Amino acid sequence: MSGAAGLLNSASTSTPLRTGIQTLKSFTGAQDIFGQNRTTSTMTSPSSFSQANQQKLSLNILSTVEYWLNVPTTIRQRCAELTFVLDNCPQKDLAAVYQKIVDKVFDIRSGGFNVGYVLRSKEPEDFRALCNFLGSSGPMLRTSAKLLSDPYLRFEFPISYLPTLTQQQVESMTASQFIMTKLSSHNVSNLMLNSFEYFMFTFATYLCRPTCANMDNKIQSGDSLYTTLVEEYLTYFLPCDGTTPPLLPSSVNVTTSCPTSPISEMNSTSTSPQSPTSRKSLLRHGNASFMASSPKIAASVESPLLQQQSTGSQQVYRSESMIYTFVELWLSPFSQVASAKAKTDSPLSQKSSADILVPMADTLRIVRMLIKHLHFFVNSGGPLDVSPLCQLKRTILPNLKGRVYSLFKFVFLHWPHDMSFRLVLETWLSYIQPWRYTDAALRNRINDEVTTTVEVDERWQQFVAENILFYTQTLRLLLPRFFRMDLTASKNAIMLYRIAKIFSQNGLKELIRNAESGLERMGLSTSGFGTFDRSYHDMMPPSLLNMSTEINDLVISASRQCVIELEGAAFKYEPIFGNMFRQTVSDIVSQAFTAQNVAQDTVVDSSNKDTPTAQSGLIASLVAAFFGPGGKPAEDSPEIEDFKKTIFYLKQAVNSLTTVFDLKAPTEDSPSRFGGGGVGGRTSVNTPEMVSDHGTECQVLTPHGRWQVLHGVAKPPDCKYEGDPDLLPIGGETEIVWLVRALYKLTARLNRDFGEHFAALYQEDSVGGEVARMVLAEPCSFYRLEKRIDGGPPSRIYSTHQPRLSFRFMGSWKFLVHFSFAILVCAFIFSAGLPGAVLLLGLLAMLGLLVLGAVRHLVHKTKPKYFKSANAAATLDFDASL
Repeated sequence: MSGAAGLLNSASTSTPLRTGIQTLKSFTGAQDIFGQNRTTSTMTSPSSFSQANQQKLSLNILSTVEYWLNVPTTIRQRCAELTFVLDNCPQKDLAAVYQKIVDKVFDIRSGGFNVGYVLRSKEPEDFRALCNFLGSSGPMLRTSAKLLSDPYLRFEFPISYLPTLTQQQVESMTASQFIMTKLSSHNVSNLMLNSFEYFMFTFATYLCRPTCANMDNKIQSGDSLYTTLVEEYLTYFLPCDGTTPPLLPSSVNVTTSCPTSPISEMNSTSTSPQSPTSRKSLLRHGNASFMASSPKIAASVESPLLQQQSTGSQQVYRSESMIYTFVELWLSPFSQVASAKAKTDSPLSQKSSADILVPMADTLRIVRMLIKHLHFFVNSGGPLDVSPLCQLKRTILPNLKGRVYSLFKFVFLHWPHDMSFRLVLETWLSYIQPWRYTDAALRNRINDEVTTTVEVDERWQQFVAENILFYTQTLRLLLPRFFRMDLTASKNAIMLYRIAKIFSQNGLKELIRNAESGLERMGLSTSGFGTFDRSYHDMMPPSLLNMSTEINDLVISASRQCVIELEGAAFKYEPIFGNMFRQTVSDIVSQAFTAQNVAQDTVVDSSNKDTPTAQSGLIASLVAAFFGPGGKPAEDSPEIEDFKKTIFYLKQAVNSLTTVFDLKAPTEDSPSRFGGGGVGGRTSVNTPEMVSDHGTECQVLTPHGRWQVLHGVAKPPDCKYEGDPDLLPIGGETEIVWLVRALYKLTARLNRDFGEHFAALYQEDSVGGEVARMVLAEPCSFYRLEKRIDGGPPSRIYSTHQPRLSFRFMGSWKFLVHFSFAILVCAFIFSAGLPGAVLLLGLLAMLGLLVLGAVRHLVHKTKPKYFKSANAAATLDFDASL
């Protein structure tokens, strides 16, 4: 093996060797340090050396490691030499060598081995070498398992490597118990970790150290070394085939700095500041010893209880440690900000997205991989699963739920409104679809048997109830983003299409409605009407919640527990199948339909431009029909192809959303709320949701349509009053209330006493009949509402009015002003007083009516107006609650 030019003469050296390349005057390979050949000789036992020789050997080993960590050669050769060192290093020096290699491989400041950005497609040799070196069965993790045999050995991990917000929580003693129990009792700026924890912490923080915040979008799923290692660790320590990780060596005694497992550590957080030395621990032995082989390696102050660990706990320990290390370091920054914003006195309450100094896109890619694997891992178990990992399968997702929910809430509110949001969307969709990550679903994908309709059966009801806010509150945060996005772009339209497609899966709607109905029955829901008010709720039209079916008590309690855990007991839940959110979906559907028509018009216009005109001739038309206008095969431009994709995505999204939320599908003549003039000459006035009334030609409002009118969201363009015209509500600004009421009482008395005479005179074919038809109000039909005894919606009763007197016009301010002006004119012209002017004006009015009636009778006779039929005009059915 090639190295430096000569052989290191360590036996004759009397002065201490310096570390680094300068110490290696001549060196041919790592095997020379151990005095052996890799293939033929056996390693000499360190006990055969004198104490001085052992010290020299230790220095030589560290110098060798330092050399191969920094030598400018290929990564493949460096990994091979370091593997030989780790496999043959004495136990006494193994900890120092192990820490030095871990620190250098994952060193970001000096580049290290560039673990995060080695690509399989560009550097296959380095990729393969690092995979073997850092893999789950590689020398690094084999060494970490060896070092676990020393229960006193701890490595110092700087807190400065943790995410920024975690560092601040550690300083304020409010970090999770998972972190607080690992704080050093001598130096609170370090964590004390065993060999396996040290490797996993270093590996996980490689992605989220504060110095990596400006190194985003470097990881490529399926091609990057880092993602490959994550997938390998997850597959090895969380197997999805029912097996368990291999046992640790028999000499290994797994102990942690806290008697609780990582499962309980992740669930609890330190609620009050406390000193690291005051926390509970099993390490109480007084004769502690310290490792002196490296200044960064320290032994715990307290020795552990020497107890035999069970086989199951040894198999599960590394799995639990790995997964909760990943969760704490990759997800905790988002949950810390989300929880701090709810506390105004928290030092983190003023933090924004700019303060989370982690590579967001790369973190989300890794988190999505983690979520998908955890679904496979959890679904690989069953009711008969008795493996050591069965408890972890049952508890892992409930323990992660809060942090993942905080992640989605934070990202949905702060991510830019651009096409990069697709990564966030797919991460969320992966979490809410555990049925995609089962053995059966995997076989279907492998065999290309995936159909367009996916059946979500009732066995997923409990998961939906336990995670109901992931389906509802996150969707409430997500959909309004599309109001600020250009849906004519296919990359934006496909995101709306993906949401609609997932929620339209067979059975999912019913599962969500069942869970929401459980919240409604327990009083946690506002039913979409704001703060819960029973008197106001009783007046509102019904929503789409499943209130008629029997819901399992487990589903009700799971939904309630989810809301309390994630949002608190004071949270007022608003169901997505209530009227308020359905209106938001209706607006999104209108905007999507508008964008779909814009894209379709663009495609049609482009086709018309390419179509040859009649003047081009028959031959040109035939050529263009087969080969396009240029004589070549017709191909659409990339812009037109993009618009065609947009049309498909939006059409499917509109159909799916209207089906899921029971909305009326928009049509070509449907008004739109968005834009000045709509699309293709469509009006921009929004109309409520209406359907045809049974047995009549009337258009009646649906419950959602009535809700739209009541909240001012929509206004019917042809809405008119169809009640009793004599009881039309008094206009407060144009009419005098007391005068209108007095005139109504007067005319009602006259009509009651002389109504038959008025009707007979109205029908006469004479001058008197003509005058009556000008003075009396014409007969009319109207509807009156009659309440039902059973409390149902009131009935519409068809009624009519005979010809009658109506002095309603005299109660308006306009009439009084004109009448007063006419009196003044009469008094001025005829020099009469006020009573005389009023009498004179009345006589002139009567004379004018007689003359006009005589002229109309002689010249143009009018016919009496008969009553309207019940079906003469389309009407709107307004409920009494309006």
